[in-house]
Amino acid sequence: MPTCSGCSGDFTPEELVRHEDGPLLLVHCPDCGLSLGSYRRR
Repeated sequence: MPTCSGCSGDFTPEELVRHEDGPLLLVHCPDCGLSLGSYRRR
């Protein structure tokens, strides 16, 4: 379960906010909006 370092919230992967930016998938905390990572889409 991912934990946000900004608000210390625990979230399931389904709860995280995802945004597509070109070839990248950006993942954000749903509560505080802190970026939790970026991943290359396949």
